Amino acid sequence: MTDMSEEQQTADEAERLIAWLRRELEHQRELNGEMRRAVAELARAFQESLARAHDAAESGDLERVRRITIENRDAWQAYLQQIIEAAKPKRDI
Repeated sequence: MTDMSEEQQTADEAERLIAWLRRELEHQRELNGEMRRAVAELARAFQESLARAHDAAESGDLERVRRITIENRDAWQAYLQQIIEAAKPKRDI
């Protein structure tokens, strides 16, 4: 009867491991989705900022170029923080 008990324990352990792996896979999928959204938003904001800075430079408005550059720096810092937050573990494993 000990063999059956050990087999049941092994089967139970395997089921727990499979359940944990499935939860971990789902967590990684969620994390990847968050990262893709953050990177897409970063790329969009960067393109818009470059276009605005280019227009300002073309018009010779150096003060506006300076303001856009500062805004862009702040946006990069905010998006970097968003990516860092998305990469943090959401739960104990």
